[in-house]
Amino acid sequence: MKEMKKSWEDEYSIPFCEVDTKKEVFLPTLWNLMQETAWHHATHLKVGYSDLAEQKYFWVLSRLFIQMDEYPGWGEKIKVKTWLTGMGRLFALRNFSITNSKSKLISTARSAWLVLDLKSRRPQRIEPLFKRILPLLDCPAEVEEPEKIPGSVHPKKENLFKVRYSDIDRHHHVNNTKYIEWILDSYPFEMHQKFHIHTFEINFLAESSHEDEISIHTEPLGDSPPAFLHSVFRKGDGRELCRARASWKPID
Repeated sequence: MKEMKKSWEDEYSIPFCEVDTKKEVFLPTLWNLMQETAWHHATHLKVGYSDLAEQKYFWVLSRLFIQMDEYPGWGEKIKVKTWLTGMGRLFALRNFSITNSKSKLISTARSAWLVLDLKSRRPQRIEPLFKRILPLLDCPAEVEEPEKIPGSVHPKKENLFKVRYSDIDRHHHVNNTKYIEWILDSYPFEMHQKFHIHTFEINFLAESSHEDEISIHTEPLGDSPPAFLHSVFRKGDGRELCRARASWKPID
């Protein structure tokens, strides 16, 4: 196991097409970069996409918690680091950190992943699949995993989206980043001009696919700082697809 890296780090430069009106990177873009680094590490550990595909399995994100203390801007170089923190019966837990060009920590994230059977879409037990990488997990017995977000959203607002071709990934379901985009797009333009997302957490509950009509219900949780609870449903059958919670902080 000595040749296996316990962590993986990649450097990226923020492109012009991925910054907003404040010349700062979009949060979904940062999450995509984190996932890219996670794929690199998983491939190195031989539990990546191709390795699981040989067994007719694939990875899906189940829970995510991101904290943003600072947003990098156009052209800035960042370093994204990831490492495994634990492995339960169903979840594989993976953490992330992002540092800016001055080596300052600007973001952290925790994530929980499932392995699904390609045909049945049912979760598979993690430990038997990845016994050989267990020695890498020399972490404390108690590992903090992303929280299960409570339900019972009492919506004060509803936004509708329709799943487009560009929302679908190679597994023929909506890419996890798209849900984050939809939720952030459901806020007024003025909100994004006055505030930053400070923490964003999401739990995925079911899949959606091309041409599904999506309803986002929003409930305010507080004003200082602003915080909101979201529940995303498929209009056709009323199935809840994911649940999210966001807190914002004023722009300095």
